[in-house]
Amino acid sequence: MPPRDRKIELLRREGALNRRPERVRASWFLGNRFFDARDLVQIKYEMLRHVRVEGADKTQAAALFGVSRPTFYQAEADFARAGLAGLIAKPRGPKSAHKLTAEVMAFIEARLAGESVPGARALARELRSERGGTVHPRSIERALARKKKTADPPRSLTPPPDALTLYERLRGEVLAGQACCEGLSAIVYHGLVRGLCLLSSHGPSSVAPPTATARTVPNVRTDPQFLHVLANMVLQTHQELTHVY
Repeated sequence: MPPRDRKIELLRREGALNRRPERVRASWFLGNRFFDARDLVQIKYEMLRHVRVEGADKTQAAALFGVSRPTFYQAEADFARAGLAGLIAKPRGPKSAHKLTAEVMAFIEARLAGESVPGARALARELRSERGGTVHPRSIERALARKKKTADPPRSLTPPPDALTLYERLRGEVLAGQACCEGLSAIVYHGLVRGLCLLSSHGPSSVAPPTATARTVPNVRTDPQFLHVLANMVLQTHQELTHVY
């Protein structure tokens, strides 16, 4: 999976994917990979920062970042309550049809645990005959799919205590064109929250893009093949020779 696609998957899994990135019109999000309009946590923080630090109007800031005014006020309250952690979307509980009570689901799961596993239509018939309830087969299929999906819930991330200090420092370096490669990659490839967690726990020098591979740099003094190539390049330029033996 390409790095950019992998980041989308990470953001989606963490509840931080902005599904309307095209609505973001803030100039620093255009053509700068550090500022990613798909990262909802970064969008919310930059929107609040635009008002708090730069004195922008709240309504105009909401429009600039492509969100509604209620979304702005909710983000403002969440940030005041819990800082950066408050901007991370809370996982929603699974929705269930009103007819699929705990008793009905227990009946379905007991039948599925038997040697002969009935299909959704057969389960619907059994429910109707044994419990007197009418449940559409499709509702049963959706309920089972939801249960399977929530069996392994996404791991929530907790921003480090120094998250905002790290981000503001890196942000300033990015805008000044002085950001180190490792620090920049942490946010670009992993998203705001996960990237800050990596930087805080390991330091910039240990953070690398997901697709980065180690390369061995030849020793100029001891690698004869490298010296051979280098000598050929010099001689081709100055003496129109093609080989050195």
